[in-house]
Amino acid sequence: MMRRIAVSLLLLLLPQGARAQQAGDPAPVVRVTIDLPRAIVGQRVTLSVVVLAPNYLTSPPELPTFQLRNVVTRQLPSINTSEQRDGMTYAGVRFAFAIYPQEPGEFVIPEQTVRIGYAAEPPKTREVEIALPRVSFESFVPERAAGLRPFLSAEKLSVGQEIKKSSDQIRVGDAVTRSVTISAEGTPAMLLPPQTFAVVDGLRSYPAQPALEDHIDQRTGVMTSTRIDSATYMLERPGDYALPAIDIGWWNLGEGRAEHIHLATVPLNVAASPGEADGRPAARWDRRSLLDAIADHWLLGILALVILIAIAWIGPAAARWVMASLRRGRAAYRGSEPWSFRQFCAAARQRKAEAVYFALLGWLGRFEPLSPACTIDALTLAAEDPVLKRQVDALRSELFASAGETTTGWSPRVLKRHVSSARRTLRRRLRHSEATPALPPQINPAGPRVAEFSNRRVAR
Repeated sequence: MMRRIAVSLLLLLLPQGARAQQAGDPAPVVRVTIDLPRAIVGQRVTLSVVVLAPNYLTSPPELPTFQLRNVVTRQLPSINTSEQRDGMTYAGVRFAFAIYPQEPGEFVIPEQTVRIGYAAEPPKTREVEIALPRVSFESFVPERAAGLRPFLSAEKLSVGQEIKKSSDQIRVGDAVTRSVTISAEGTPAMLLPPQTFAVVDGLRSYPAQPALEDHIDQRTGVMTSTRIDSATYMLERPGDYALPAIDIGWWNLGEGRAEHIHLATVPLNVAASPGEADGRPAARWDRRSLLDAIADHWLLGILALVILIAIAWIGPAAARWVMASLRRGRAAYRGSEPWSFRQFCAAARQRKAEAVYFALLGWLGRFEPLSPACTIDALTLAAEDPVLKRQVDALRSELFASAGETTTGWSPRVLKRHVSSARRTLRRRLRHSEATPALPPQINPAGPRVAEFSNRRVAR
């Protein structure tokens, strides 16, 4: 009698899965496999997890994410499966994860658990947790690819570039955009190397945010990716220029060899503006421009006069010190928000769409009331001015519309007037917010509009 009671207590203390096995009930099965125990850096390693249960699953199995440091993990399409075990049908799902190691070394997927709900004896259901075994693999860089900096591997890779000019005969004040597109198969876009556009004296560059895109074929599970890097060059001086060549080295996983792709140098012949081409300086000053310059620099003029008088008494050492101070002051002013806004106003008076657009971007980067989202979209959203938004949309259409597409005209005078009005309003709003203590977060939580505003990407 005592022995029977002891056995009953032991069965109650056993886990549910163990009691089922004690009673001879069929239990779920989990198999974990990895296809490449040793792979090249960037090469896809496929982790397969097969979950099978007697009869059928009552809910999707709860799997871990399998995220590792310095590894990119992408879940592939899952597949329903079934098999016969001891005369009984087991149904389940095969999960697959594509793992891309980003550096050489050993990677370990630690022991984790998966929760499974299944029909033990329909309609009765049961939930159990089953431990997944520890899985490891190794990645390395082939000796023949040691010279590739950075190292990039893919099944296929293609690189191309596109040059867009604002006019056939480019002149000072025009714009040239260079775009480099990298397309790969077998590696995610975030592993494709970013392109750095060289600085060219006489050309001012404005790099754009890169565009990354991944696509997984739902039928084959093959990943294709694209990365587009671009920069716009504003032409500041006439002359002959060259955008440097670009070389990209990569490891061909299919052929097992290193390959190189070369993008040729792009020559640019920049002509002088019409006024400068005739040997006459271009008319850059009008009465308003002169008054603006005097208003901005009258203190500097008085200071320069005082300094000149002092130089006559102090001598060459003082003169050197004064010149250094003037250079620092000029550099500080050229990096300020008022100077950037004056540049925008000057560009608007010249009525060149490219110059106005990029001068507007340059000013927004220094306009504190919009920080940190200093974009054109942030300006139109904060200003709440429909006329300003229509003018900005029309300006973008003129610059970036496709050939043959109808565009709506824009007015530099109207755009300048409404940007100036938005500048005054937002600066006044910022001063008011700094003078008013902020409410505690629990009383005044950030709304969805603020979150949307802060998450906007920089417009180019």
